[in-house]
Amino acid sequence: MRSWHKRLAVASLGTLLALPLTGCGGGSSGAGPAGDKPFVVYFTGDYSSEVSTNNASLDAGIKLAAEEFNASGGIDGRRIVVETANDQNDPTKAVSLLQQRLASGDKPDLVYPGGSSAVSLSLLPILTRQKIISVGGTVSTLLNDPAKFPYHFGISSPGQDYVPALLNEAKAKGYKKIAMLYSNDATGQSSAKIYKEAVEGAGLRFTEARYEASALDMTSQLNQLRAQDPDALVLNGYGTAALYVMRSRAQIGWDVPSYCDQLCSSFPYLKNLDAGQLKNVYVAVSSASLSTSERHPGLAGFIGKIKAGPAGEGITSTGWTLYSTGHDALALVVYAARQANSTDADRLKATLEKLPQPSGPPPWFSAGPKGEYLQFAYTPTDHFPAANAETYQYVSPGTYNEDGFYVPGQV
Repeated sequence: MRSWHKRLAVASLGTLLALPLTGCGGGSSGAGPAGDKPFVVYFTGDYSSEVSTNNASLDAGIKLAAEEFNASGGIDGRRIVVETANDQNDPTKAVSLLQQRLASGDKPDLVYPGGSSAVSLSLLPILTRQKIISVGGTVSTLLNDPAKFPYHFGISSPGQDYVPALLNEAKAKGYKKIAMLYSNDATGQSSAKIYKEAVEGAGLRFTEARYEASALDMTSQLNQLRAQDPDALVLNGYGTAALYVMRSRAQIGWDVPSYCDQLCSSFPYLKNLDAGQLKNVYVAVSSASLSTSERHPGLAGFIGKIKAGPAGEGITSTGWTLYSTGHDALALVVYAARQANSTDADRLKATLEKLPQPSGPPPWFSAGPKGEYLQFAYTPTDHFPAANAETYQYVSPGTYNEDGFYVPGQV
């Protein structure tokens, strides 16, 4: 059995279900038999901006999970219904849509709280007051606060679990000073805090600069960091911001070894930049996502359903793991409900905080075929999963193959 490393102190579609429902500015899927009270999953995300491809994969994954578990009896005998809302990655809009939904009738049983930490942080106070379970893939450390947000659980490994890979690189290559460029929002600030504490805790020097999330040119901030002569650079950015960061780096001709954080690693760089612009750039990827990895026995079927569905084209852009994030959020709650024999929020919360680990392949895919890469061992004081030293690797930017597995490039 693997030994799980201690956390550093302090960030998926087959055929859509028939019988659509109207609500929350979006659609829903998976209606149950007449007279049954369905288990309602409220999924809020950005369906209209440049990151809508990412959202489509998440949306597809959670709907595919609903179809999968409905075929085996639903959740505690209740058929799963997925409702969607288009928050446009705007915290204010996300709050307004959720409040409208809550005022319209029965509250949802589970919420997937947006595609960015800023949106999640705007929704969790409401969900806490309403005692609604939420499970999401956003990874700000501010979200992992069970005293403040007792009903929220993270499905994705937090940003701090990516840091050991950077420190291993620093040790192997003799780095003494590390710089970081990050977005001046909740997600970027959280990432910077994690890296600063880890780098300085390892006895290395740390310097930083930030850019506004709406910025198109980061050359000024990069020149500011370059003047301090760091040995390596950590980059943070989500969606097109990550692309603008790389273009700005290339524009000033700076080829310092550059390591993407969790969000920045997800951008398809090879589709937008040439080899010269990506010299000495490295992205962090999940070991489970690599084309050479051992595969979960249920993964081939899951990928087949993704590719057969209306969001299937996205698999070569986002990889299968983003679909899995949506799928696994619901799979985790279904597993907990079956352990608790209940869908009551307080009983689900208590069960998740002492969740027995599956004895065979887990019902979620992101953890690997034996659950070796992520462990959902939540406690009353820690609602994020734990990774180990083998969970992530730094590789050259690559592409996803036709099945959504990551193939590192030869940059």
